[in-house]
Order: sequence, then structure tokens, then C-alpha cells
Amino acid sequence: MYKELVNVSGLRMVEAAARLKSYSKAAEELHVTQAAISQQIRKLEGQLGCKLFYRKGRSMHVTQQGAVLHEAICSGFNSIIEGLKKIQSEPLAGELTITTTQSFASLVLVPRMWKFALAYPDITLKVLTSKETEDLRLGKVDVAIRYGRAPYPEYHCEVLFDDPIVPLCSPSVAKQLDTQDPSSLKRCWLIDYAAKEYWPEWFERLSIDPDTSHCQVLQVNNIDVAMSAVLAGHGVCLGSAKQAAHYIEQGMLVQPYAYGLEPGTQYRLMYDLESPRALRIKAFNTWLRDELACT
Repeated sequence: MYKELVNVSGLRMVEAAARLKSYSKAAEELHVTQAAISQQIRKLEGQLGCKLFYRKGRSMHVTQQGAVLHEAICSGFNSIIEGLKKIQSEPLAGELTITTTQSFASLVLVPRMWKFALAYPDITLKVLTSKETEDLRLGKVDVAIRYGRAPYPEYHCEVLFDDPIVPLCSPSVAKQLDTQDPSSLKRCWLIDYAAKEYWPEWFERLSIDPDTSHCQVLQVNNIDVAMSAVLAGHGVCLGSAKQAAHYIEQGMLVQPYAYGLEPGTQYRLMYDLESPRALRIKAFNTWLRDELACT
């Protein structure tokens, strides 16, 4: 029986008649005849086995059952309207959710978020840190910024930067180095933050003995810990100058030697081309690229 009730035009007639308390006014609003309104409502009452309206004077009023149905129809129509809004293009103002790695968030995004807030006060950024790439088609996350070169054919991907891995340290540590002799780095603490040891490869690229067995080496599990160590003046790490640009600009870190390892650190920005938040994504993408271009 309920399959027969799926008649959107009939439900619209009930909603209009209940709201306007008149079959004739409902007919005028919906551009149909009063007879069509009356016929549809009688058909629905027959299917349901109860009266939905009763006449009082010149007005039509809903019965108790009619009030219940009217409330359900209004709720359903409101849900449909909200759904339509969500799948259509949203305005520039609103929320934008970004997922990225802990290191990119702490080194690149968070130090610059105040600039974005000044440029786009009507866009609220929400940053989530995760190693996983969430499904951007579900609407819960709008933009993913990820490290590496793995393909993501289901999304639109743009390279933000592909930066060589270079030595980074505090100004106090840099003073202890011979600017003409990169091998002087072996007298400092060398900080590695990956399963692969980058320092032997970096030295070998410069035709320097790659053996670091006699060096003081600190192994940490991620770039955030490595950066904390070098900011505290505890040695030198290999990292991306683009990623550490905020600290370099503030004079908290320096790059003592220009030599870098390639392929280096690549970060990409990804999003769903059919996202209803396309305007916000474009604004964020343009702003972030401008920020990175300045470093």
C-alpha cells in the first residue's frame, strides 16, 4: 500500500492545503484546479483509511492524523531542500576541511593560518592530521595534502612542491661548521627521522666518505621530532627548505649548504573535482601556492 502513496504532487497538495487552510488557495499556489486538490486528498484519505481534513466555516483544518502527516511532509521536504543545497555549489563563505600529515600541518599550515584568516575571513579552516587518505567524495573532508608519489587517479592532484632534501640546523650550530667543507657536519649530531638513513647517501653525493659509524647520530621517528631537536640546537637534520620556510624566515633555522638529495620531499594537493565547495578549494589552493612561492 505504501508504494502507492509515493506521490509527490499529492503530498505537496496536502502540505499546501494544511498550511493555507484552504483547498482553493492551495490550488491557486500550485497552479491546479480546486477539484484536483480535493480529488487527490480524497484518494489519499481512502488509501490511509482516515480523514486528513475537516471543514470549519470557510476554512479547511487538519485532523489529528492530518497534523501528523503534515509535520512529516514538512520534515521530509526540508530534508530534500537541504540535500539539494549540499549537492549544488556552495558559496565562498563557510567551512573547509583539510587533511594532511602532522609535519605539514605543524611546519607549513599552522604557522600561516593567521594569514589565510586575514585574506579570507569568511572561510573557516578545519585541519585534521592523519597518515591515511580519506575518501574525499563523501563530503566530510574537502582537501587532502599528502606526502609521496603514490597515484590517486580518483582525485584531481596538483604538486605543491618537490623539494630537495638539504641540511637544516640552528644558527648556533651553523657557526660551528666550515662553510667551505660539508664534511665538517660529521662533528655535529646528525639527526635521522626515517627507516632509511639519508646522511650516508647525502655525504656520498658530495664525494665524502659516507661512513657515519663514528658520528653522533640521533634516530627519531618523524620529521616533527627532528625539527624540534634542531630548533633546540641539537644537531643537523636533512629536510625540505620549503617545509621549514617559516622557521628559516624567522631566523630560527638556516641551510648551511646548498647541496640536496633528489628526488626529495614531494607534497601534493588533492580534491574531488565535483566537490560543492569548489570556490573555497580554489581560494585555499591559490593562497597556499602563493605562500609557498614566496619561500
